[in-house]
Amino acid sequence: MDQKQIDDVVTATAQAYDAARPQAVASRHASGHLTARERIAALCDPESFMELGVQAESAPNAPGSAPADGVVTGAGRIDGRSVLVASYDYTVYKGTQSRLNQGKLERLMFLALEHRWPFICFADGEGDRAQELRGAFGGLGGMGGASGRVGLFDGLCELSGWVPTVAVVSGTSLDGNAAIAMFCDFVVATAGSMIGTVEGQFTVEAHEQMGDIDLVVADEPSAIAAVRKYLSYLMCDLPSGEPSPESETIRSLVPDNRRRAYDMRKVVLALADEGSVFELRPNWGTSMITSLVRMDGRSVGMFGNQPMSRLAGAIDSDASDKMARFLEFCDAYDIPLVSLIDSPGFYIGPEAERAGIARHHIRTLTAIHHRTVPLYCVQLRKAYGLGPVVMRGSGGHEPPDLRLAWPTVETGGMSLEGAAYLVRRKEILAAKSPAEALAIRDEYANTVRDMQSGLRAGRNFSFDEVIDPAETRDRIIAMLRLSPRPQRTGKKNYLDTI
Repeated sequence: MDQKQIDDVVTATAQAYDAARPQAVASRHASGHLTARERIAALCDPESFMELGVQAESAPNAPGSAPADGVVTGAGRIDGRSVLVASYDYTVYKGTQSRLNQGKLERLMFLALEHRWPFICFADGEGDRAQELRGAFGGLGGMGGASGRVGLFDGLCELSGWVPTVAVVSGTSLDGNAAIAMFCDFVVATAGSMIGTVEGQFTVEAHEQMGDIDLVVADEPSAIAAVRKYLSYLMCDLPSGEPSPESETIRSLVPDNRRRAYDMRKVVLALADEGSVFELRPNWGTSMITSLVRMDGRSVGMFGNQPMSRLAGAIDSDASDKMARFLEFCDAYDIPLVSLIDSPGFYIGPEAERAGIARHHIRTLTAIHHRTVPLYCVQLRKAYGLGPVVMRGSGGHEPPDLRLAWPTVETGGMSLEGAAYLVRRKEILAAKSPAEALAIRDEYANTVRDMQSGLRAGRNFSFDEVIDPAETRDRIIAMLRLSPRPQRTGKKNYLDTI
């Protein structure tokens, strides 16, 4: 073979790497960011990444002016398991999308669908490339078939619920780049980054408050660490795990005074393996907590009402969407569920109606109804109205695999204080003072509570057992050991990105 031909290939390839672009690298570092290739190197196992399309460049560019055409793509490993990674290069036309580099991502879609490899994209960039008159999407459809290409957005739709998809936003992500991020199962963003369109964008902190971002972290190394941890729950279970030091406090977490709030996050920490709690969307829908955890090494999706929230654990529209999304996600990837229940039910009233609770609460009920993974329920305190139905299912289609309660449990069709105003209405209206009216209300509520709570709830078989809180972790782990993770060949469902 002609040596010049070989030399030309070697030279063209070398021009794309960071070592040949010191000014671009320095500029990226000066902005507080890693280069596209540095991000991939930090994410993947050492020397495991194989780049695809390193020599690709759009035709109008002078050779070497747009290395890899602005997006680095390829396959690598994370903790020994195969993944596909794309990283937009902001030093090349601000990470914009061309018809050619769109094709590079389509190639990854094909490989992800074929081999069921997770897909990760560093999605900073400013959308369609202005230098291309037809744009990235002009006339470009899903190729599929023998060409080994699948349309990008069609591919992301097909991947939903089939393989984990992850986006990292660090810097500015606009238009098509932002769309890629919003298609993904998990979105992690660095503080101060922007997402939106050329006409208008918001900080990721604002998007977090709207439920668009799963996690906001300080910087790119933190985002990369979060991606690796997130994928670990989906890609493997561990042989075992140790309880956290917080497990020793579990008996004291629910106050004796039923009117006092407590932090459900402490219960999650007490039940999970040490250092394994990974909370998703912590600053949105705050009356609901959703976390990936491990229990004796097994990946588990733990969700629970938050009595410390403004709504005291009542489920509003945001919490409904947050919970439904989490249930669908765990079900799609065969992750068992643990439900921690302490809720007065759905949030109602004019504010709730204006926020669409009539529509949003149905999605939650549908998600719990259609789940196929094991569900282990622990009622810590309150469950009124539709609260127990939405948190553990109605029992008609897929009843919980385990129904446990703590001695502080109380259940009813509505709050007992509210019921008192209906049952004892005449006496309350006839009371001589507000104090007397409250005494009548509380006397009724306490009488009914004594009939339905604590050990009586176990005796009437409302639960499989009322237990010492210190037994909770062991009971759930025992059931997990009886239910090995299934090995599926098909996709259950797609994931709604809300």
